[in-house]
Amino acid sequence: MKLSENLQNLLQDYTSVPLPLGILVERTGKQGFGIISGLLTLPMLIPIPAPLAGFSTLLASGIILMGLQLALDFPKPWLPPCIAKRKLSPTLSQRLLKNLNRILRPLERLAKTRLLTISHHWFWRRFVGMCLVWNAILLGLPLPIPFTNLLPAYTILILAIGILEEDGIFILLGLGMTAATTVFFVSIGGAIWELVRLFLVQ
Repeated sequence: MKLSENLQNLLQDYTSVPLPLGILVERTGKQGFGIISGLLTLPMLIPIPAPLAGFSTLLASGIILMGLQLALDFPKPWLPPCIAKRKLSPTLSQRLLKNLNRILRPLERLAKTRLLTISHHWFWRRFVGMCLVWNAILLGLPLPIPFTNLLPAYTILILAIGILEEDGIFILLGLGMTAATTVFFVSIGGAIWELVRLFLVQ
């Protein structure tokens, strides 16, 4: 089943009540790594009402947990009770539902099961897990620069679709985007360091 279909079924069941993150684990099984990572990434790609300070860091922590478990070859996701009890509000669920097709459908039309030597290989699955962790760290950085979280967010989404669809091409694309994201943030870090150095010299 497509990522958008999985998420739509979940969110429609909880349009009027909060959605506990623990329910995601119960309902998604081994597909949960891709589904949960995709769901936690979506709020960073759509306009949401009055996001809280540190919202991206909170979402990133969940993706880091998924990536670490994938890298350690967990058979299915596990959430500690304190995170499993966290809930997505009905307002956020409705906003996600409204934007699911706009964000995911164009990507999912391109995804399909292929290049299984990549998507099923233990090394690449673990490497994808580490890439999820790295992109989530970049996503959660509290940088005062607009839109810097879009590149890692889309990279996570591509990797999540690759995991769910067992699409080796999407996984390789996500790995390439991870490299590009790393270069982008290194460039930002270099520019900030140069500005600080010039300020200190003066």
